[in-house]
Amino acid sequence: MTHEPRCPSCGFVNPAGAPNCAQCNFPLVAPAPGPEPRAPESAPSPRVEISMERIRPLRPRPPRSPAEAQQQQLWLVLGGMAVVIVILYVGWTGFRQSNSGPVPVPGAAEAQQKEADAARAEIARDSTNVNAQIALANVLYDTANWPEAIVHYKSALRLDSTRVTTLVDMGVCYYNLAKADEAEALFKRALTLDPGQPVALFNLGIVAENRGELKKALDFYRLTTQAGAPANMAQALDESLKRVTEKLAQPAKPAGGTAAGGK
Repeated sequence: MTHEPRCPSCGFVNPAGAPNCAQCNFPLVAPAPGPEPRAPESAPSPRVEISMERIRPLRPRPPRSPAEAQQQQLWLVLGGMAVVIVILYVGWTGFRQSNSGPVPVPGAAEAQQKEADAARAEIARDSTNVNAQIALANVLYDTANWPEAIVHYKSALRLDSTRVTTLVDMGVCYYNLAKADEAEALFKRALTLDPGQPVALFNLGIVAENRGELKKALDFYRLTTQAGAPANMAQALDESLKRVTEKLAQPAKPAGGTAAGGK
C-alpha cells in the first residue's frame, strides 16, 4: 500500500511521489543533504622556538650616595697629587745630578781629589771611557775606598777585559775586604793573559801563605823573582821569601802578608 503524503501546510492529500503540494506548492520531499560547509582555513601560526639561553635580567644600578661620590672625588684628587709629586721628584733629581758639585773622596789629598773630579767629569761626558774609569778607581784604591774602587774597576773591565793590572788591583781590593777566594780568581785570570805577571804571582803567594800553604807560597814567591819583580816590590818580596823559609824550617802559626797592587 502506497502512502499518499499529506501536505503539512494546507492538509491536501497529494499523490505518492509528488515533489510539491498540488494545492499550495509546498515542497513535500526534503532535498538531499549536501556536504557540510567548511570553515574558512586560517593561515598557520608561526612556530615559536624556545630559547635555552639563560637570560640575565637587567637590574638598575642604585644611585651613589653623596658620601660615595665625595669619596670618589677625593681619590681622584689624591691620585692627581701623587702624579704631580712623582714628576717633581724626577725633575729635581735630574736637576741635582746635572748641577751637583764634586763628590768628595774620603781620605783623599787635594791632588787626589782633583784627579777624581777630573775622572768623574770625563765619565759623565763618556761613560765608555776606560781610562777615566780606571783613573777614578785608582784614586779610590789609593785612599782605601775598596768597594767603590771595585765598582769602577768592573766598569772598566766590562769595556776592556784585557787590562791585566786592573784585574790585579781589583783582586787586591777583594783581598783587603777579606774575600780571598775572589781575589785568587782575579790573580789567576790575570795570569791567563800574562803568565809572567809578577804582581799577580806575588799576590797568589800572599793568598797561599795566609791559608797556611807555605810550600805553595814559596813557589809563587820564587816565580815572582824569576819574572822580575818591580823595584817598588823588591823589599816586600825579600821579606816574604825570608818569612816563609823560616816558617818551613820551624813551623809556626801562619800570618799572611800584604797584597801588592799592579798599578
